[in-house]
Amino acid sequence: GAAAYPCCLRHRASLPATESLPSHLVAAQFIRNNLRVFPVTLHAKQDSEIKVVFIVGYTRSGSTLLERLLSIASGTVAVGEMAYLWEPEVRNNSYCGCGIKWDCCPFWKRVLSAQQCLDFEKDRSPDVPQFWRFFGDLVRRRDSSDDAHYRRFLNQIESIYRAISEQTHQSIIVDSSKGPVFGLAVSRLPGASVTLIHLVRDSRGCAFSWMERKARRELGEKAFMRRLPPYRAALAWTGKNLQADILRMQRCLHIFLRYEDLVAQPAFEVNKILAQLGLSSISPDQDGIFHPPVSHGIWGNPDRWSSKHATKVTEDKRWITGLSTRDFAVTTLISAPLLRRYGYRLFRSRQR
Repeated sequence: GAAAYPCCLRHRASLPATESLPSHLVAAQFIRNNLRVFPVTLHAKQDSEIKVVFIVGYTRSGSTLLERLLSIASGTVAVGEMAYLWEPEVRNNSYCGCGIKWDCCPFWKRVLSAQQCLDFEKDRSPDVPQFWRFFGDLVRRRDSSDDAHYRRFLNQIESIYRAISEQTHQSIIVDSSKGPVFGLAVSRLPGASVTLIHLVRDSRGCAFSWMERKARRELGEKAFMRRLPPYRAALAWTGKNLQADILRMQRCLHIFLRYEDLVAQPAFEVNKILAQLGLSSISPDQDGIFHPPVSHGIWGNPDRWSSKHATKVTEDKRWITGLSTRDFAVTTLISAPLLRRYGYRLFRSRQR
């Protein structure tokens, strides 16, 4: 579930104050210097195909990093984890990637104002029993479009995607929601051309990340994300990646990418994806730093606030020595079949 933002921030649009200037001046300067402006296209063709890149997998696997790198390419727009639009805590209290309070962001105001009938509570994501029934239909190669609730949910997603596409001159939408149920819905949108990127990280690295006390920097020093014990992280990692594997049965382009390969050669791996999408390549500056534009991303890794849109890609290998022998063994035992499938070693290796 999403962590709630304090209601006291509800009427204030600001970025995390990392300098001595007042927060509203920091926000104004930040947006003026970095914000990529997308004019509204009022008469876009309704039958034009929406193009979506959907990152699927488990959390703490580098999806925010991948999304930001992809957004550097001209013709893309990063929207963060759009599935969280159906979470009232995020919708009512969070901040857009541009630094403005989400419900005050002009970009999202235009997107939502284009919706004729918007009811996130009524059209929310299917619950767990429905989710497994949809996957059953997928395995049997049947369509769930005859289910009125599911059809309404698909229509809502497509309508929001289309509004984003129209505002950004039909840019390719990069959605890092990761959830397989949402990814299944997106892959079945009749008016969209969808590319699914299955992003995987070593389960031991994910488990170690979930054990850490991770601050929500945009909310101050006392706001932290919840933590998970290693066995729970390993079970969730296994479940989400199994579901992501099932999505390969959908009729859309599938790309498999390991976090470790991405951080080892970021430009190479991202440019392989961009080539398949028909987009131009990206490159870092002479110091190896990438400069993603300001996005209008929803939710995502809180570390995005600290980089100031200059990203030096380095692999987080602290888990190799930081994970205890017991936690390493438990996590490996639970996730071993998929670790082998994805090309990971089962035994601890020395940190390079």
